[in-house]
Amino acid sequence: MRRALFACVALALLTVPSAPALADAPFFGSMGGVPLQAPVTDMAATPSGNGYWLVARDGGVFAFGDARFFGSTGGLPLFAPVVGMAATPSGNGYWLVAEDGGVFAFGDARFFGSTGGLPLLAPVVAIAPTPTGDGYWLVARDGGVFSFGDARFFGSLGGTLVAMPVTDIAATIGGDGYWLLAANGRVFAFGAAAHLGDVQHLALLGPVTEIAPTPSGGGYWLAADEGGVFTFGDARYHGSAGGAMLVAGIVGFAGAPAGDGYWLTARDGGVFAFPSPAFPPARRPALEVHTVVAGLTQPWDVGFLPDGTMLFTEKPGRVNALVHGERRVIANVADVRVTDEGGLLGLAVDPAFGSNRRFYTCHASTAGDVKVVEWTIDVAVRAAVRGRVVVGGIPQGVTGRHSGCRVRFGNDGYLWVSTGDTAVGTRPQNLADLGGKVLRVDHRTGAPAPGNPFGSLVYTFGHRNAQGLAFRPAAPQAFSIEHGPVGDDEVNRLVAGANYGWDPVPGYNEGVPMTDTRKFPNARGPVWRSGAERIAPSGGVFLSGPQWGTWNGAFVFAALRGQQLRVLHLGADGDAVTGQDVVLTSFGRLRSPVLGPDGALYVTTSNGGTADRILRVVPR
Repeated sequence: MRRALFACVALALLTVPSAPALADAPFFGSMGGVPLQAPVTDMAATPSGNGYWLVARDGGVFAFGDARFFGSTGGLPLFAPVVGMAATPSGNGYWLVAEDGGVFAFGDARFFGSTGGLPLLAPVVAIAPTPTGDGYWLVARDGGVFSFGDARFFGSLGGTLVAMPVTDIAATIGGDGYWLLAANGRVFAFGAAAHLGDVQHLALLGPVTEIAPTPSGGGYWLAADEGGVFTFGDARYHGSAGGAMLVAGIVGFAGAPAGDGYWLTARDGGVFAFPSPAFPPARRPALEVHTVVAGLTQPWDVGFLPDGTMLFTEKPGRVNALVHGERRVIANVADVRVTDEGGLLGLAVDPAFGSNRRFYTCHASTAGDVKVVEWTIDVAVRAAVRGRVVVGGIPQGVTGRHSGCRVRFGNDGYLWVSTGDTAVGTRPQNLADLGGKVLRVDHRTGAPAPGNPFGSLVYTFGHRNAQGLAFRPAAPQAFSIEHGPVGDDEVNRLVAGANYGWDPVPGYNEGVPMTDTRKFPNARGPVWRSGAERIAPSGGVFLSGPQWGTWNGAFVFAALRGQQLRVLHLGADGDAVTGQDVVLTSFGRLRSPVLGPDGALYVTTSNGGTADRILRVVPR
């Protein structure tokens, strides 16, 4: 009873008179720093948005703002700990739910039934009320759903194999459906609930624990244990505690009535209110997009000379220069073999171009292999002369499928080359084969770069079809971007000697995992993966410069099938995604984003025919 008494005292000290809903999500108090008898497990906001409740594992309830205390189970001998809380539509009552499915009703909350005393296969983790307040749903960790009162059953995950435990449930505004949330950030929609996206493809720093719908029902927020907040549909981002040094993990989330803010509560009873000057939300920069050159046929890659002149390849075999707005064809690759995925592909300008005037391209050759070739360009930038083959013998499939081939100079000054597996299952794991690899080459000699892990050109293996390479400025971090079989597209951080787990044998079995950690327990998992979404990512680059605002340092990659530019915000170690944006969705298939010397982003389209172009994207 001491917990209940304390809550009453807190109410007397902190309750404010009922008032119209305040803007945003004001802070009304917390239990942070107070010695609790049991950790906090959930929270609920009042309908006015002028207060909230916290509930502890022993059933103690703490009321703040205009939230009134109606009772608790604090001090009572419970059969199982309290794990969830929900307010009635009037705000004059609330329900508590325990891990065994026992439900406790206070104020005007009515009891409609529970699973208390039933032999459950998994503990209950959350409760969601119907819009009328005349019923509620309970959800268990295995995804089983139990409906009471006027709550209708629309389906569940009970009895199915769930990769990660379910952590929360949220009902639609009309009560005609609900969402279930799993710890890996996957969202399952039932009834009229629309699946608007999830974060199962992100490399998260902690489990995702909370889901809450927007007031319109057209979106939802997800919140993670480490304080990160993710928005979908019309849910607006107002900030998060992600990246902050939290004393305890996040266990509760409540949205403000107007959708213009939200609260998070931590296990120690700390409350975070957003928007907050302490945790300002990242602002997406407004973008201006202009066409630099049009009338192209699948421009595959772009590079810049020191004076700002643009070079670019077209898949049919043309090497072009854009000089003072004039497009010039400076070379034709005579032995190019053009297929659905093969042709003249990657391009990279030598870091020592000022003294040697060299650049490098990669193309599928009529000789049956994929070649990396050196070129030298004249001072007038009117003609390029083909030189030696830097790397030959990269396999090329009969159909041209999975030909790679991105070339980029790393921060180490060596040439990196991504290669495809040519849809031959044995290539990715065979260290004697150059297919399905990332190569690291001394471009001056064609020999393996010093420090390569196997004494060969191979730097990493177990890749499927990496079409992108990117290097984080001022950091020893390299990344590949590659296509998955059916979904599971990936961004990988490249580590010397690492196996990325693609092994589609026997034959070419595309039903195996993209990163098969059962077969290869030490395989390195992706930083980001698309999950079931198929977007076919290609080139990528890191943005750099204060003009990009909150995107400065972000990693961007283009998507072909997905027809978008995706922006990933990475943690300092490069192994986790802390946020993402999707932009440039109205230009069709996008192939290669490259940062220009002017700080602008140049992006090639890949729509076919002669309708392609190179876009210049700048923040304004």
